[in-house]
Amino acid sequence: MNTTTDSKHVLVLGGYGTFGSRIVRALCDKGYLVTINGRHFHQAQNLKLSILAHNINARVKVSCFDVGQQLKVHLNKLKPDLVIHTCGPFQGQDTTIARTIIKTGAHCIDLADSRDYVNQMSELDALAQSKQVSAITAASTVPALSSAALTYLKNKFKIQHFNQVDIGISPGQRTPRGLATTQAVLSYLGKPMRSWQGNPTKKYGWMDTYLQTYPNVKERLMSNCEAPDLDLLPGYFNIKKLSFAAGMESKSLHRCIGLLAWLIRLGVPLKPEKHAQGLLKMSRWFDRFGSCDGGMHVHVMAEDGSDQLLEKTWFIEAFNNHGPQIPAVPAIVMADKILTGDYQIGVLPCVNLISLEEYLRELTDCEIKTTTA
Repeated sequence: MNTTTDSKHVLVLGGYGTFGSRIVRALCDKGYLVTINGRHFHQAQNLKLSILAHNINARVKVSCFDVGQQLKVHLNKLKPDLVIHTCGPFQGQDTTIARTIIKTGAHCIDLADSRDYVNQMSELDALAQSKQVSAITAASTVPALSSAALTYLKNKFKIQHFNQVDIGISPGQRTPRGLATTQAVLSYLGKPMRSWQGNPTKKYGWMDTYLQTYPNVKERLMSNCEAPDLDLLPGYFNIKKLSFAAGMESKSLHRCIGLLAWLIRLGVPLKPEKHAQGLLKMSRWFDRFGSCDGGMHVHVMAEDGSDQLLEKTWFIEAFNNHGPQIPAVPAIVMADKILTGDYQIGVLPCVNLISLEEYLRELTDCEIKTTTA
């Protein structure tokens, strides 16, 4: 047993979910004591048994409670060194959970994909500083991987100015997608997006559709998507124009979502996020026409130190259902850093905290391919 990890305890809220379960497995493999949280005991227990079947020496426990009502009591009981918050959707969620965690003196990491939530987390910085803990927000593919890719391109091609950056993600049609992710997407369809640095015109959710090609997975339709990157990346990189998009592998499904977006933009009083569970089931009707392969791209138009214009695109593609491991990586890497003493105190968005090399190292056993074209 590694003495560095032996005494460290991690509590994963939503620990048997799509991303939480992957984080739990990885941290157990690293030797940490991990407690799986969730409201349904049998699901948590099934994950525990699955982990022990794979690794009989894994130190894993189950603690089922409602984080909205009983978190403080169980934090005082469990006394974790670190809490990882995966309970989405983060859209419309306040930072009460994070505040409660920080007040007990535990470090925390969240997988937030909501611009509002990530911005609100900065208000907890003074509290985190006073408790001498690290609170990492937005520890997911974006902005952790997108910022790592930009830093990689900047260093490799000696980029001085990013004239335009276009980022997009498209999962495989048959890739598991949770209810929280579905609710998040549905929450901004057809609605005006809050302005950001590098956005010259008003944008609407799931509009401005374009066709994106990838080196190996089939081409995807992409449309405007809300992401923390829009607020965060311009402050870390010299970007004049920035966009972020998401897409479905099934073009028919993508267009159906686009139709909903147009109806909402035109004033039809639809609330698709309230019907997320039914719409998620309906989206599975298209699975027979799709695959388990997904992709992400970071396209840049930039100037190097000699004022020469260049255009490059960095791709990451995941095959055979290995895509969902990618969003879990930032929490895994940052947990390891924090628990081994490599961290800054205060609230920090997960931008430039993980190098591309560190990120890809956690994906060594996955069917993942990166390309720069």
